[in-house]
Formats: sequence, C-alpha cells, structure tokens
Amino acid sequence: MRGTEQEEGWITDTEKVMEPEQTTRLANAIRRLRNRARLPSLMPDGVWHPGIDEELDGVSPERLSGGRADGIPSALAYLAALHLWNDSLKRAHDLVERLGTPTGSLLHGIVHRREGDFDNASYWFRQAGNHPAYHGLQARAAAYLRQHPVADGPTREAAGQIAAQGSWNPYLFVTAAAMQAYRIGDEEARDKLEYVQQLELEAVMRFLEGSLGALRDD
Repeated sequence: MRGTEQEEGWITDTEKVMEPEQTTRLANAIRRLRNRARLPSLMPDGVWHPGIDEELDGVSPERLSGGRADGIPSALAYLAALHLWNDSLKRAHDLVERLGTPTGSLLHGIVHRREGDFDNASYWFRQAGNHPAYHGLQARAAAYLRQHPVADGPTREAAGQIAAQGSWNPYLFVTAAAMQAYRIGDEEARDKLEYVQQLELEAVMRFLEGSLGALRDD
C-alpha cells in the first residue's frame, strides 16, 4: 500500500490454489490500488476505479480460501477490504452483510463510517469487539501521529488522544472522522486522518492474509 508496510508475498502464494486468470485479476486489482496517487478519502464521493470492481468480481471466494469452507468468511472479508480501498462502499457493504464474524463487523463499521453514518458505524465496531487487528494498528497510528502531529484546530485534540491512547479506540476515530465530515477540521488534519485510516485498513488486511495463509499451510 502507498506509504505503508504492506507485503506482497502472500499474493504470489495464491497461485498455488487459484486459477491463473483469478490470480491475475487479484494481482491487477492490488497493483492498481497500490499505485493510487493519493490515499482514499474519509468519505468518498464515488468509486475510485470501476475497473477494479470488475477485476474483483472475477475472484472466487472459494478459490481464495484455498477450497476450505471455513476460510470463505476470511476470503469475503478480504475482498470487501479491497473494495473499501477502491472507495467502492456498496460492493464492500454487500459482502460484509453476508458475514457474522468480528472481522466482518469491523469492516461493516468502516463502511458506515466512510458513508457518514457514524452512529451505525459505532454499533458495528461494538460488535467487532477488541479485534486482533487493532493490536499492531495502535502502535503504527500512534507513531505516525507523534511524528506528524495535527498543528492546530479542533481535530488536534482527537488526534492527540489517538496518539496517546494505549490501545486502538475505533469510537475515537469515528469522532475524529465526524469532525472532519462536518468541516470542523482543516485540510492538514484530513490528510493525516486519511493516513491513519489507511493504516487501519492495512491492519485488517494483514490479519486476513495471515488467516488465509494459515489455512493453506494446514
């Protein structure tokens, strides 16, 4: 991912279990997303690249899960995360609605937060609970915000609290995103929150790649 630590090795491992055409579609989608000129916005106006939706439509969750029925929820969540990266909120929502897992709830919360439905977002984050993806996320988000503090304005306090907290608090980030949506924050704060939002998405994807890779290693 742009400006992040996302690794590429897991994608090449999909060649062992997916048909070449599907592997190519997945790789093409991820390559395009990595090459975005700027990070996804907190509240997108529309899909960033319609062609990526088409590529992902050709990826089978069954194949992505390595043919393991117990891996399909993780595969669906991974595809939903890619749609979120593409600002394709409806496609992501259609997938997470099929999931009854903590990861599905976490992604559901992100979808609604980015739609501006902040109360509903908080509901789904409660359903997700203390998700394992949060553990590394807090350290990365805090390090970034300490190095790039929000200089001034109302969003500064929320960003400072995110940097100072001991564990990831999704509700605090909902508050910060809402402030930005209501034009309380400035452009500088928006850019920094977008970076943290991308760290959040990476953390979920890293968790899912670990889950799917473990299934293949069994």
